Amino acid sequence: MATQQQQQQQVNPKKRGTDQLFQSMQTQQDVLGPPEISETEITTDSVLGDGSFGTVYKGRCRQKDVAVKIMLKQVDEKTLKDFRKEVAIMSKIFHPNIVLFLGACTSTPGKLMICTELMKGNLETLLLDAQVKLPLVIRMKMAKDAALGVLWLHSSNPTSNLLVDSNLTVKVCDFGLSQIKQRGENLKDGQDGAKGTPLWMAPEVLQGKLFNEKADVYSFGLVLWQIYTRQELFPEFDNFYKFVAAICDRQLRPPIPEDCPKALKTLIQKCWDPLPENRPSFDGIVSALEDIVIDCCIPDEYGAIMWKNQFRHSDEVSWKEFVNVFANFVGLTNSSTPSMSDLLQFSPNLNGSTIELNFKCLKSIIVSSPKGPHEEEVVSMEQYGKVLAWFGNLKEDGSRILDKIRQLMECAWFHGDISTSESENRLHKKSEGTFLVRFSTSESGAYTISKVSKSGGISHQRIHRPGGKFQVNNSKYLCVKDLITGEAQALGISTPCLGSRFLSLIYKAQLSGYI
Repeated sequence: MATQQQQQQQVNPKKRGTDQLFQSMQTQQDVLGPPEISETEITTDSVLGDGSFGTVYKGRCRQKDVAVKIMLKQVDEKTLKDFRKEVAIMSKIFHPNIVLFLGACTSTPGKLMICTELMKGNLETLLLDAQVKLPLVIRMKMAKDAALGVLWLHSSNPTSNLLVDSNLTVKVCDFGLSQIKQRGENLKDGQDGAKGTPLWMAPEVLQGKLFNEKADVYSFGLVLWQIYTRQELFPEFDNFYKFVAAICDRQLRPPIPEDCPKALKTLIQKCWDPLPENRPSFDGIVSALEDIVIDCCIPDEYGAIMWKNQFRHSDEVSWKEFVNVFANFVGLTNSSTPSMSDLLQFSPNLNGSTIELNFKCLKSIIVSSPKGPHEEEVVSMEQYGKVLAWFGNLKEDGSRILDKIRQLMECAWFHGDISTSESENRLHKKSEGTFLVRFSTSESGAYTISKVSKSGGISHQRIHRPGGKFQVNNSKYLCVKDLITGEAQALGISTPCLGSRFLSLIYKAQLSGYI
């Protein structure tokens, strides 16, 4: 007969219920529990955030930067039990959007909990700092990070309890109800009260009614609102009872700006719906945010459709995967033909062809360099969106976008994705009228003309792209090449600045008989 230990080992962890999971945690805690840390080993500095169990500080422990979570000063038996339960749960959770737990101090009054240091502090502080540049794409990725963390854990989630690391990855640091809940399990706000911050609480929580994970969904709707607006939540309220009446009776919600993307506005409104049963699940929230992130990165409608259909869950894909999907999407290949990557590699008909050169030109501006010696070249969602913004309308142009890219690279004055400072270095000590054209570093879909003026100084002039046409000095053209030719005299440009990295690509093609 199998021993009790052997029987436990035979149980599939995925099939265990919540109670079995927690019992397993408690059993293993005695053997593999988190390291006990002495209070004397911990130093604290600035506040990172506040949670239901206390305050989170930036600190150091054992020569490492950490976040130090200090419990409330008055600790009764129930609070201590909740604290130890949180310790047991945290020590077993490893997720990229949940703060990594390092150890705990449980042997002295004023108990302490240690988490990894997250360099940027809490999300709310970052959002409310007008000096910090956070483009919408970055903020929507942060929202998705937060949703993934909450989906895994299910927690009370005001933005002060969401921490941000040096890579702007958001991680959940407050465990709210401090338990792993099964879907649909109801909790009652009893005498001890629900854990969390009133401003973020769902109406059913504020009213002391039964509530479940849909209360977290309501809170997340407010998180989404703050991530988008970068404004303080409900600053007009300083009275709790008036606040409860406004939220529960008048169904007051923060105003959503008119320029909010439609899909995001719809998601926010669904999340804070007065009726819990009308709110989406966190699975649904993550899926919706995936679409919103793609739309932010790829404004081109058809380009976004392609990414959603083929790469929905990926921020980047290999060049080979991208080439095959893109070629099929624009009609260069189909289900009855070999993949484009195979054609480019093995087909003698494409060797030395314009199609081969077109894909080499595309690759030169869309691929990110490998991160390591054995890593693949990748195409990021954001860079794909930028290329479409610079060169086309995928619905109207299709594969002709590839021709547009090649034709612009054939121009000696086109230098592509160089910075303002690099353009000035290349034009330094050049004669009057020498110029180059590069992608704008600050406006999506735009270009910049950098040129040497009469005084010898270097100036920069934007080429805008309103309505799909390229515009400078109130003159509009269908392509940048025609604009430069037509406006050269008015712009005071005459001599292309050499040094474009694309010239060698085109020159080799000319020698090989591409064009």
